[in-house]
Amino acid sequence: MKVAISSGLLPWLALAGLLASCQQEERQAVEITAPAGSNRIKALVGRPGGILRFPGGGASLQIPAKLLQEDVTVVFQRREASLDLPGKDVVGRAYGISPRLNFAPGAVRLSIPVDRTLPGPARAINLRLYYYGKKVSEGPQGRTQVDTWQQYHFAEFAGRSSNGHFLEFDVFRTPATGGKPPFGMLQAAFDVK
Repeated sequence: MKVAISSGLLPWLALAGLLASCQQEERQAVEITAPAGSNRIKALVGRPGGILRFPGGGASLQIPAKLLQEDVTVVFQRREASLDLPGKDVVGRAYGISPRLNFAPGAVRLSIPVDRTLPGPARAINLRLYYYGKKVSEGPQGRTQVDTWQQYHFAEFAGRSSNGHFLEFDVFRTPATGGKPPFGMLQAAFDVK
């Protein structure tokens, strides 16, 4: 079946198509600050990227442009620190990022406010991110699985912010979520002597 389109209508159709494509290209990055007292931010983030932050100099999550190929509902949350590994001390609160996403070769940037004086350079004190999740071990009784804090190998310390008030970590993959908190949470910590 053929459809006849009037030649006078063609320029209008072309203009409508051009406007629609321009609107998609002009979409802006998301920038959301949580309301005071809120511990959770939920936002639809797409190719333009964005930043989710907690107010008053709180933590932030920066998602670079073009890192996400489609729109994703990102949840960024915080909880009180609960890391209890021997020989470790925490910096700031614990943070969760969901859903589970793999960003490699790119990364999101998690900026955590510095709430204490660190006892040395990041490398010397083994400043890292830890996460709470399932740890599987093999032993004489077979395979065991426990939920515990452990080093998170899909993130690395990127440095301090230019003003020195934040520790910045590049996160290449978000941890598995689900289960009771603090499951899936990330916590900055360092070695104590």
